[in-house]
Amino acid sequence: MQRFARAQYTYCFDKDAPAIGEIESGDRVVFETHDSSTGRIKRREDLGYYLSVRKVRESNPACGPLAVRGALPGDGLDVLIEDITLVPPGILRFTPGLGILADAGPKPGIIIADVDGNTLLLDNGIRLPARPMVGVIGTALPDRVVYTADPDINGSNMDCNSIAEGTVVHLPVWVPGARLALGDVHAAMGDAEATGGAIEISADVTVRVEVVKNAGWEKVWWETPDSWITYGHGETLEIANREAAAGMAALLARQFQIPYHEGFMLISAYGDVRIGQAANCGLDVTSWVAFPKVAYRTGG
Repeated sequence: MQRFARAQYTYCFDKDAPAIGEIESGDRVVFETHDSSTGRIKRREDLGYYLSVRKVRESNPACGPLAVRGALPGDGLDVLIEDITLVPPGILRFTPGLGILADAGPKPGIIIADVDGNTLLLDNGIRLPARPMVGVIGTALPDRVVYTADPDINGSNMDCNSIAEGTVVHLPVWVPGARLALGDVHAAMGDAEATGGAIEISADVTVRVEVVKNAGWEKVWWETPDSWITYGHGETLEIANREAAAGMAALLARQFQIPYHEGFMLISAYGDVRIGQAANCGLDVTSWVAFPKVAYRTGG
């Protein structure tokens, strides 16, 4: 099993970026990932320096990109997230002017988190169950660069809680080799990522990558053992919700061989529309629709 060091990272999905390695379909690999500050915050005292040098386009580093041998435009990648091992410390920040409650305080704030098994130990005395998830995963597009701070049709910074252990992320391939990268792990994140950040943490993420020939996917989607999930992004929550719902309506129409409008109706019957990131932090809003795999069709 190949292992790729967290020193090998990128701040964008770029078809022309040199690959840090090449893997075969079916390989298991470990991505060592940095936290969103690229490891520049270890203590509360580091916050001031980090804020003085932080650049929006140099955040959320992703380990990669990897070339996947045999992956061609029109194919897909199935990326099964097998394990997320957290590497403390975790960092939870508040920056005045950002977030749903942008005026919650006059000064930047920070909480440092340690990890004890499946428990997060915050340095303000609070304990929380860990809920590891991957914030950034994607492939390169043929016509533009996508920064790891931004969500897009290729995935990138989706910040959806369902991208966790046991999830299979289905990524379209647009360029030869795909250029897969992964990062921005959170030890825990509330839906909407209210401050514009979560408990940001480094991690070692083990995945298995399979090439799906002629998949024909137009946008990233994923599934857990229990649900199919589609995703949307846009300047407003309304736009993101519409895009995520449209994807799910089409998926259900294919799955059950029913008209598109009936797929949409099924969402209202049993689907859940969730917010990924909507923190008023200068990035597109993301949302996702989960439909449980409990429905089945009888008869002809």
